[in-house]
Amino acid sequence: MYEEFYGLTEKPFSIQPDPSFLYWGRGHRLAYAMLEYGVVNQAGISVITGEVGCGKTTLIHRLLEQLSDTHTVALLSNIQAGRGELLSWVLMGFGEPFAGKTHVEMFAQVQNFFIREYSKGKRVVLIIDEAQNLSVDMLEELRMLSNINAGKDQLLQLILVGQPQLKDLLSRPDMLQLAQRIGSDFHLSPLSREEVHSYIETRLTIAGARRRIFSDGAMDLVAEQSRGVPRVINIIADTALVYAFSAQDEIVSEETIRAVIRDKIDYGVFGLASSPNVKLTEWKEGRAASGFIREAPKESHRAAEAVRAPVEASARITRNMGVRLVAPETVLASARRAEPESPPIGGPSLYAHAEIPLKPFPAPAAQANGAERASPPLAATRSIDPAPPKPTPAEEILKQVGIVVVGGDLSVAETLQSLPDGAAFVIAAAAGEEGLAAAKEAGVNIVEINDGPGGGRARNAGYRRLKKENPDLRYVQFLEAGAMLAPGWLENAEKFMARRPEVAALEGNTSLNRRGATRLDRVVAASRGAPPGEIQAAGPNALFRAEAFEQVGGFRADIVADATADICIRLRRRGAHVWRSEAAMAAVEAQRMTLKAWRRAATHAGFASAAGAALHGAPPERYGTKEQARAFFWGGLLPAAALIAAIAAAAASPPLGASPGVGVAAVIVLILTIYLLKIAAAAFSAAAPAGAAWTYGFFSTLGHFPEFAGVLRYWFGAAAASEKKGPAAR
Repeated sequence: MYEEFYGLTEKPFSIQPDPSFLYWGRGHRLAYAMLEYGVVNQAGISVITGEVGCGKTTLIHRLLEQLSDTHTVALLSNIQAGRGELLSWVLMGFGEPFAGKTHVEMFAQVQNFFIREYSKGKRVVLIIDEAQNLSVDMLEELRMLSNINAGKDQLLQLILVGQPQLKDLLSRPDMLQLAQRIGSDFHLSPLSREEVHSYIETRLTIAGARRRIFSDGAMDLVAEQSRGVPRVINIIADTALVYAFSAQDEIVSEETIRAVIRDKIDYGVFGLASSPNVKLTEWKEGRAASGFIREAPKESHRAAEAVRAPVEASARITRNMGVRLVAPETVLASARRAEPESPPIGGPSLYAHAEIPLKPFPAPAAQANGAERASPPLAATRSIDPAPPKPTPAEEILKQVGIVVVGGDLSVAETLQSLPDGAAFVIAAAAGEEGLAAAKEAGVNIVEINDGPGGGRARNAGYRRLKKENPDLRYVQFLEAGAMLAPGWLENAEKFMARRPEVAALEGNTSLNRRGATRLDRVVAASRGAPPGEIQAAGPNALFRAEAFEQVGGFRADIVADATADICIRLRRRGAHVWRSEAAMAAVEAQRMTLKAWRRAATHAGFASAAGAALHGAPPERYGTKEQARAFFWGGLLPAAALIAAIAAAAASPPLGASPGVGVAAVIVLILTIYLLKIAAAAFSAAAPAGAAWTYGFFSTLGHFPEFAGVLRYWFGAAAASEKKGPAAR
């Protein structure tokens, strides 16, 4: 309805659980970490509780997406006591027959199923949603199932998810034996004010928004009325978009939210269906609200609340899901009264750094009575020591960001010249590279790797040097030698990462300096382009959140293929996001690529896709499998089939009275037609001018042959350690 008007590709505030829209606030990250810990470390029983609508089910669906084929998983929802025995539910969840069997037979069948899956190398995971509905007898049955083990290996991983009543149920004295088997647990709280801002902005961005849609005051009021419950936020925000669309308002204002709340209370069936005991989360002073954004002091909240709209109607008592609630005075303020927009609650706005033109404050040239403001005496100004100049926002950002330049060839000088003044950086390269001598003479901070350039060894060494020199490092930008950092990229990236705490890795647009570029250079550049938004893996030039980087242990040092893709996939498995921004990040000089260099790059691309598929080709990532299959089909299977068909045609032609050459020619024409259609399809799909598009189509199709050679080299050739160092291997 309103998607096209606001430039959205889908509804951003659906109340149905959707893992792709999951916002990683502080509580959700910790809850997911406990779930992941329980599964990975075989913690036995994991328990997640939380208020209605706080995102528990969405977390579970996210976990289901990330579990690999090594797990056999059953998700049971809405189990009711007295509606069938628990063992019947368990067998049904795993697709096992259970009708007509006694309790003993069903228990034996469950036990045999666990043992059978264990013998296949699979681990059984049973997830029970709405577990607060379980009876005491059902919980005791679960405890008995958790006793099934094979030596020191537990055969069942149990995850209980429910409302706060589940905590009360497990805290009963007669549940002590079960409670002692709980290896990980977490209570999911509502979002804080700042997290509500980030939550709304995150969902809008994922839905395709490219501009500001909700005002700060509107998000503040959503936070107050929803009490930080994500499902209630979705209800209010979705209705507000409908209201704003009907009025053709490009920005959802605070007044629109007031109208939504007022109408929900006056005309809705249930009002706002949330528990009156739920409150916005207020993290303690000095702790981060979402892990990275510091919450403003509570005094600022009270100061902002003091300037809310004046009350024009008395408070009324309304009924909300059977609970008597007092309608907030701010909601009942008359919509007809003009009022100034309230300052944002909870500290600086998430849009404080957005590129929105601001009107400068007029210089105060006169006092209130009209008299000219007098300047202080000169002597007085000289007697006061001037305060030290406050650092600019750019200087503050540079204190939080470190840069690792990877590689030490002669092009490293161009990279160093592009770095902003005052930036902390280090060169990480293999010992003896030709560009290091000049850098040493200039006193540049260098980390030399003496045991080879494999994988991310150099990157890890550079990060450790930066972290040692600046323990408060929050972000690290990796740049390959020869890439020139775009002006303003670090500032734009820091602002984006501050607004999006769930994003762990960010890359921007890398442009090609087309002066002197060959057509092959442009083909390679076109193949690396991607639209902005969430991506599976970033390229070698990317900015990482230091905390997330350390949590996954940095880059792997034992692989020579795309180590950056590997770390991005490991970050995604922990629930983080990898993002591509449309902002300019870097520029690279055209290398005047020759056919030999292009063939070498295509061969390495095939090698990297095979290595990626070997590491992360399993669901749900399936990384590199598509590229490997494409290279195998177009570069190996189809030419082999053509050769076999040509031989068969030559052999079958004489008995039919035809020349062998005719059959061979027919096969060749057929195969060439197929490849020409492939070139045309690639050309039409390329976002480039006609001439460049056909060049791209030709070389991308021709490149499948060296890519296939790279795939063969990985699976059947020399060891990975013998692969030549290339940009993707650093």
